[in-house]
Order: sequence, then structure tokens, then C-alpha cells
Amino acid sequence: MEHEKPQSGLYIVPTPIGNLSDITIRSLKILSSVDLIICEDTRVTKKLTAKYGIRCKMQPFHKFNSKNKIPGIIKKISSNFSIAITTDSGTPLISDPGADLVKECFINNLNVFSLPGPSAPIASIALSVFSSENFTFRGFFPRQKKKIESQLTRFNRSDCPEIYFESPKRIRKTLNIILDLCGDCKITFVRELSKKHEEIINTNISNLIEKINLKEKILGEITFIIEPITSQATNLSELEIIKFANSLFDQGLNISEVSRLISKDLSISKRDIYQLLIKNRK
Repeated sequence: MEHEKPQSGLYIVPTPIGNLSDITIRSLKILSSVDLIICEDTRVTKKLTAKYGIRCKMQPFHKFNSKNKIPGIIKKISSNFSIAITTDSGTPLISDPGADLVKECFINNLNVFSLPGPSAPIASIALSVFSSENFTFRGFFPRQKKKIESQLTRFNRSDCPEIYFESPKRIRKTLNIILDLCGDCKITFVRELSKKHEEIINTNISNLIEKINLKEKILGEITFIIEPITSQATNLSELEIIKFANSLFDQGLNISEVSRLISKDLSISKRDIYQLLIKNRK
């Protein structure tokens, strides 16, 4: 596949998120005609180029070598090179390195072209039952406890769905954390998007946990979307919640047990209930 040489610059080229047929004609044209492809993993990108008979020089460009690679890439583009950047799947720079390279290109007045194409967050929100007028993409779900608590506390005050990536090894733990801190909110769970074993589940957190606990092993890339519990959760005032809690205290339950029960019954964050009860017991 041969095409006219493109003008010099950096080309941000999205690649399929699963099905190799999900590539645009323009992306194939650019990949087959640039001077160099820089990619997250050359082995992955070669599967795509081999399918379409594309022969082009490739170099790895990932989070471990990107800072050292950028000066040389800028020098090449300044010398009239055309370079495409790809990731293993989806649109480059979305939860992948490359932002610093784009910044350096603009600093040096070099051309940057962004091609439209496959994107897991956009494809996933289209499968959800949530409104797609407003949403927030958060990238990979945080792993540090402080970051998790900070992010989910802010999420509880949000008015739009949030999109996350997560690994199959951590998804069970992550879902239980969200259930504990945010209540039984609605969720869209997307696994192996565009692949043979694609799975889409629209439900709530507790039901999803039950479903995946039936699986011996979870495989594949995961995108999930959660919707904050806001005014639809309950119309009870804080005073009414405290009154309800006191009736449970009278039954001999401790504050943690009471918080868990109210959270489950009213679909309110267990953390928020716990803090309310602590504040009013002093």
C-alpha cells in the first residue's frame, strides 16, 4: 500500500481497540506513507500493519523511554520528517504518553495532526443507559487510598457519569470500594469491547459484583461508567436519617453496621452516612 508522502509533522493515529477492521482509511494511508511510526509496543502495531501490508520503520515510544526519545523526534520532524504516533489500542495520549511530545512540537512550531478514530471511552458511553450530554473521563481508576477517597468524595458531589479504565485483576476490589464509598450506584460495565467475547452489562454495583463473582476468572480490557447517586437516591432529610439510625442503635447495632444498612437501603454513600452519624453523636 503506497501513498503520496504527507507533509512533515506529527500524526496522532488512533488504532483499533480490538477488532482490526476498525481502522479508518485515512489512518491506513498515513501509516503507510510516513517516515517513521513511534508506538507503545512495536509487536502490537506490527500485527496491524502486517494485516494491511504496510511496511514502515518503527520505534518504541512508551512511558519508560519517552523523555529520552522526544529530542530526537523533534529533530527529525524539524528536518522534514513525517512521524505517526500510535498506542496499542485506541487514541494516543488518552491514558498513554505523548502529551509532552505534542507540547514540544507546538513550542517548536511543528505541525501536529490529530486523526479521529477508535476510542474506548466514547464507544462505551454510547452503550450506557446514562445521558451522554455530559460525562467525565478519569482514565485508570486510582490505586492509592488517599487518591481513591479524594476522587470518590468529589464523585459523590458530581452531576454527571464518570468513565474509568480498570484491569481484570483489580475490578472486584474496585467495585467493592465504590459500593462502600458511593453506595449502590448505577454502572455500565464493558469488557473486551469490539472483540469476539464482548460483554456489556447495565446494572447497579451490587448486582454487578454478584455477576462477576460467579466467574472463575475475568479476562480482557475493562471500561466502566458510574453514575453518582444524587437527588433520586432519597428525599429523606438528615434529621429523618438520624432518627432512622437511632432506631437501629436501639437494636444494639454499632455505627459501622448502621451505616452499612442505611447505605444499602437508601442507596447513599456509606461514608457519607457514617460521617453524618459521627457528627451528630458528639
